[in-house]
Amino acid sequence: MRAARTLLVLTALVQTGCASRGVVAPPLAPSLATVIDSITTRPPLHRTVWGILVQDAESGRVLYAQNREKHFIPASNTKLVVGVAALGLFGPEYRYRTPLLLGGRSADSAATLIVVGSGDPTWSARFHDDVSVPIDSMATLVAASGVRTIGTLILDVSRFRDALVNGTWEVADLPGIYAPPIDAVAAADGTFDLVVTGGSRAGEPAMAMPAGPVTQPVSADLVTDTAGARTVLRIDYTARRDSIYITGSVGAGAVDTVTRSVTQPALSFGGALVTMLNRRGVWVDSVMMVRDSAAAAAYRDNSTVVAEWVSAPMREIVAVILRPSQNWVAEQVLKSIGAEFGEEGSWSGGIDVAYDYLHTVAGVDSGAVNLRDASGMSPQNLLSPEATIQMLLHARAQPWSDSFRDALAAPGLQGSTLSGRLRSLDGRMFAKTGTISNVNALSGYIIGRGGRDYVFSILTNGTGLPAGMVRDAMDEVALAMARAVDEEAGY
Repeated sequence: MRAARTLLVLTALVQTGCASRGVVAPPLAPSLATVIDSITTRPPLHRTVWGILVQDAESGRVLYAQNREKHFIPASNTKLVVGVAALGLFGPEYRYRTPLLLGGRSADSAATLIVVGSGDPTWSARFHDDVSVPIDSMATLVAASGVRTIGTLILDVSRFRDALVNGTWEVADLPGIYAPPIDAVAAADGTFDLVVTGGSRAGEPAMAMPAGPVTQPVSADLVTDTAGARTVLRIDYTARRDSIYITGSVGAGAVDTVTRSVTQPALSFGGALVTMLNRRGVWVDSVMMVRDSAAAAAYRDNSTVVAEWVSAPMREIVAVILRPSQNWVAEQVLKSIGAEFGEEGSWSGGIDVAYDYLHTVAGVDSGAVNLRDASGMSPQNLLSPEATIQMLLHARAQPWSDSFRDALAAPGLQGSTLSGRLRSLDGRMFAKTGTISNVNALSGYIIGRGGRDYVFSILTNGTGLPAGMVRDAMDEVALAMARAVDEEAGY
């Protein structure tokens, strides 16, 4: 009898129609509101601020809502903005193109080799077998032209403005892999590998040496700790503009490899390209970086294209942004949006274009979004559950909807942030996660067993709890949603 009563309610609801933002209706499954409310009010989760919206993607009916219009710090749910804007503006098949130009050519020599930075974020092991592959390929193309000596390698970074680090990021994040500097010429996600080696006995000096094709000038004052001791590194990025100063300790006999941010992405790439050119028999006297657009244009005007590097398509780039939640690639794409469609290749330039797209094309409420970056590292970003749903519904209605959905994380999908979560929803959930201090998020699509699409957004702020505890609670909410939509389909 209970199932029959439920079906009667469902039939009545379907006949009522819906407004564009979704009609608030009684819960389709009588237990949904009860279950979600019991989760969000359960100590110690009751101190967390929850924003939840669950909606039928086809009819617009609202299954559940809590603080749907409130602003939340969205963490990496911010990446949904750049993902939607990039696919909507560039298109899924867009490819970055980086010209290599030779100037002052005479027989087998050239006065300049210019790398015209496009902001391409794909020169890394995320898109190739190894970071050396794209750099060596460029060197091979140059060598094939017959040039053997080059006066100056010019790194034209004029496409992006000179603020390499977002002013709203936390200082503690800058040395690591989460907030590397952003520039028009860059490789290896703006990072480099550092090998630290302890001495044979405690008290002896320890060593630190960059490794790999993309390197970084470093100076170190490290000491050897006792055998088995944890490696402790303190990195000062403010002591020098182009190098970093490292202090700390390494266990006796230990050899550790850590990944850290470079200080000047273009120069680190330039050093790697020079190394690859040398291996191909091409010798370079000096390297310089040019940011002034007029000076860069003057160099380009007196040069000819010798080769062009072409990236993977934007759909694959967006997948790297969304599935593993890659911060650096997201920021590169946001600045690219500003350079291509706005006034300049900067955070503000990209954000202005993204705002315009969200508001005028996607129909997102202009007061529901406030951005400072693309990755979600900034605690000053704000997004409402309703705005998130509006973005997801817009993406679902576009010709590139499959590219967007395929780019999202999914339960059981290796390399995605949901690979170890919600395994019972394998094949039925496609979503974006988010985590920074006291903030967790999960937004995306759920497919009912009857094949119907639903959109949802779960944002939590002020948790004061271990991220794992909050994620477990959010997964409970997601499973309750899945049960509700299955009941709607009669399962």
